[in-house]
Amino acid sequence: MSDKILFVDDEPLVLDGYMRMLFREFKVDTAVGGEQALATIKASGPYAVVISDMCMPGLNGAQFLAKLRQKSPDTVRMLLTGYTDIDAAIEAVNEGNILRYLTKPCEKEALVSAIKFGLEKYRSAKTERKLLEKARVIERATAEPDTASICLWDNGESPTGLPGPSQAKSLLAPLFGADPRCYVVMLRITMLPMIEQRYGEEAGRDYLNLAAQTMVQGFRSEDRFFHWGRDVLMVVVRRQFSASALRMEVARVTSADQEHVLTVNGKSIITTCPIAFDLLPVAQCSTLDDMLMAFDSRATQSMSIGRV
Repeated sequence: MSDKILFVDDEPLVLDGYMRMLFREFKVDTAVGGEQALATIKASGPYAVVISDMCMPGLNGAQFLAKLRQKSPDTVRMLLTGYTDIDAAIEAVNEGNILRYLTKPCEKEALVSAIKFGLEKYRSAKTERKLLEKARVIERATAEPDTASICLWDNGESPTGLPGPSQAKSLLAPLFGADPRCYVVMLRITMLPMIEQRYGEEAGRDYLNLAAQTMVQGFRSEDRFFHWGRDVLMVVVRRQFSASALRMEVARVTSADQEHVLTVNGKSIITTCPIAFDLLPVAQCSTLDDMLMAFDSRATQSMSIGRV
């Protein structure tokens, strides 16, 4: 019980109920409201799982979880709410990147199951973060120009079997600045360099193919996939709803359990496949260069797109 759980609510009696319900299974702390919770996390953190009520004075649940995400990105965030308002749900996903919604009142069995799932995600995230740090060091040491890696398969020779950047350009050219329903989603397979370095190029190709197949299956059948860069997939989609709602949809696809089995030297190796993503409405960009510059301006270490 070394990994701690924090419940956040503006009603002390509710918090006492969670404590009595779960103290035998988990190490539980409580905080009254978002501000007190941030102080508790600073003084007593880190916490593996934080479960917050949505409707609180001052910082609501979405705002608190967004601040928590900045201060403790590995902490698994969940929302307890009686709300059914979609705007509140989208705000929580976009700002706090929550893992799961729990509807109030929540039965003990469902709460215990959600916390156990959250603990598994937290421990997996810590392990993956260490692997990703190693992968970034390897990538910086061995990286070649993005253009070279892109052009290697631009004539239909992609290891994923997906069309390459030239086909993506042809599809997008008439859509820039014109189609308000069209979005470009960039997906980066963040652990691919580490897999290649540790297990070899053949295992890297298998891993890339498995990741690409998982993403294709997770999106809609009419969405168009392209192999944009060595570890980057592009998806061109059309949706009737907002960019925020699409971000929520993509977050669900990319955060789903994605364990793959690789065969290396006759041995089966179970790997995970963390995916970083970003998206932009095509109508906001007048050219491909404008779109790539927009992606670059928002890019983080884990979401580098590369340009042709």
